[in-house]
Amino acid sequence: MIKLGKKFKDFVRLLDIKEKGIECEVLEGQTSAGKTTIGIGLKFILLCALSPKKIHLLCGYTLGKLETTIIMKDNGILDIARQLGYRVEYRANGGSQIRLAHLIIYGKTRDEDRVVLCAGYSDSTKWKDILGNQYGIVAVDEANIADIDFLRELSMRRDYWMMTLNPDDPNMPIYKEFINHCRPLEKYVKDYPQELYNQILSQPQKQGWIHWYFTMDDNVALSEEKKKQIIGSLPESSKQYKNKILGLRGRAEGLVLTEFDETKIIPQSKFEDGSMWLPNERIYRVVCGLDSGLNADATALTTSLMTTAGRLISIPTFYYVPQMGSNSNSQQATYIEAWLDYWLTLFGCCSPAIVSITGDSAALTQDLIYEINLRTKYNATKVGAKDIMKDTQRVKSIVGTPNYWYIVNFGNRNPLKPQEKLGEDDMMIVEFNNIVWGKKKGNVPEDGNDHCFDSFKYMTYFMYYGMMGGIL
Repeated sequence: MIKLGKKFKDFVRLLDIKEKGIECEVLEGQTSAGKTTIGIGLKFILLCALSPKKIHLLCGYTLGKLETTIIMKDNGILDIARQLGYRVEYRANGGSQIRLAHLIIYGKTRDEDRVVLCAGYSDSTKWKDILGNQYGIVAVDEANIADIDFLRELSMRRDYWMMTLNPDDPNMPIYKEFINHCRPLEKYVKDYPQELYNQILSQPQKQGWIHWYFTMDDNVALSEEKKKQIIGSLPESSKQYKNKILGLRGRAEGLVLTEFDETKIIPQSKFEDGSMWLPNERIYRVVCGLDSGLNADATALTTSLMTTAGRLISIPTFYYVPQMGSNSNSQQATYIEAWLDYWLTLFGCCSPAIVSITGDSAALTQDLIYEINLRTKYNATKVGAKDIMKDTQRVKSIVGTPNYWYIVNFGNRNPLKPQEKLGEDDMMIVEFNNIVWGKKKGNVPEDGNDHCFDSFKYMTYFMYYGMMGGIL
């Protein structure tokens, strides 16, 4: 029989979902933790077999993947159901009455038979075929890669659903709309990494929505030798290690800044106690990059300190999303001046003469540059011709140079009230952790959610050209 650790036993025993008002359970965590095997292979089948409703639903990326990784593998649905004493048949090509692929869980009588439709969600022309029904028990494997419209539709067509997911970009809508509304059982809160727990708490709790965080330690069938092999297969500084070994969210595939890791982030506490500074380290130049947007787009100003110790230290990012009636360039210029005044004073840089603001050559930014020069004590200039490929490689080089670039994390600060924190991570950290290569043009970053990244690129123009006497 399949082996279960204590946490998985608690998870599987929670079968009286109607009595306890349980609507949703989410299984998240490390690789090889047993989420799919125990969640879908064991508990899902038990819930379907015990449900008073006849029709249920199992979804994965493709039907073929469902078959090979969940239904027919060792300790898959067919294997586990047999161990539990259920007779289960898989009809890959459907049947005379049900043409879709499905499982039949046979009961003692025909009225007690249960049908589990099986479908892939990678092709919208196929998953739309299953959305005309109401289902009792629903399971979605790797829900983080499912079409969000599919999940929205499915959420209205079930009594209960279970989702397994791998850690992914925390800015994806699935987290805000579904996952972060779940909560762990109180007895298991202590098992959560603080970073993950904070993300879960970012949305209000929904009654009957439960979150489970599983690790390799919860998978008692995993040998110590295999565990060590998995952990040792990835470098600790890689994004894959953060996702698969630590079970923390963050995009890991197609990332532009694979060189960006947690060791480059200096917590606010290290600034406050002075331990971030090296002996006799002084600031001799402040370089800023500006990427502006009006009406519907954001303005980002990234600011970095150049030090005599040969380090580049980025301080809090100005990230302003214009509100109705506050979109003028003159207003944004005064906001930027107040922002720089606040943070540069805090970091001990009181002379505007050592501050250089470099902005995009786009018309919107040029207008804002004009207003900055007109209405503030700071000076701004525009870059010349841009080369996205070279600019991107320059940022990668800066971020990847050992012992050179760091960012002090004061959190996502309100651009109009810098004392007020809006989130746990600076917007630059959020973007640098998630910006990916474009699908059509693999040598340039994807367009969108890249304001901090772009402003950082413009900052480097001054470092590479302005300070060397070139023309911006």
